[in-house]
Amino acid sequence: MKHLLWLVPLTLAGMATTPVRPQAIQTPSPQAGAPAPQGTAFGGPAGDEGLSGNWELSFDSRKITRAKLLPTVTAAKVSQHGKLDAHAIRWCNLMGLPFVMDSGRPIDIREGPTAVMIVAENVPNPRYLYKNRTTHISPDIYDPSTLGDSIAHWEGETLVADTGGFHSTHGITTIPGGGYRTDKSHLVERYRLIENGSVLSVTFTWTDRTVFATPQTYEFRYYRLPANYEPRASLPCDPYNQTRADFLGDPLAPPVPKKPAR
Repeated sequence: MKHLLWLVPLTLAGMATTPVRPQAIQTPSPQAGAPAPQGTAFGGPAGDEGLSGNWELSFDSRKITRAKLLPTVTAAKVSQHGKLDAHAIRWCNLMGLPFVMDSGRPIDIREGPTAVMIVAENVPNPRYLYKNRTTHISPDIYDPSTLGDSIAHWEGETLVADTGGFHSTHGITTIPGGGYRTDKSHLVERYRLIENGSVLSVTFTWTDRTVFATPQTYEFRYYRLPANYEPRASLPCDPYNQTRADFLGDPLAPPVPKKPAR
């Protein structure tokens, strides 16, 4: 079986990305006389494709419940995080989670022996779910990021990913259903193939003792795209395009001083 890794380089034009032809990585063949492995070569669900492939959300793909927030999560705090989100979009920042899992374009998932890589077509930095370790990097040496630090393992036919180490203000912080991520946030995802492998169910559960009264859980269902699907180049994001800047605005920008009357 071959697994293809898409390389997504940053360009000089903000967040613009250009898909590069994939490089094939040959997975190790089982030793002669060894029993046939259960599931994929990497421990996932049975079948030649497994989780690897291109996946897309449709209009009926999201089942989102309303979040139960703590009384301390005021309208002013929610509004401030909304302003931070708008600022991140305006300046073409790295958006991070949860945005990358619902960016408006397909995602490409590739599973290897030590990690699962997830690349959204219009996001320059890929996610890595590391299967070769069971603990998170110590916060003493890990710099918080918009994607956090993810580890993963298989539980039968379900891939369970555990993510922490988030930055509290960078990227888009708003979580589907209400609330926002902070440096105290913890995300558990459960990836499971259904409909004979044509649909990928991902259940997201966010916990944060500073935001949620109960865990916030929602589910996305991604449709598998054809094997010959070719990822499209991302549209450019230029923070110095003045027409775009005027259209979006920036709620965190300092007010422009008025010209003195003559």
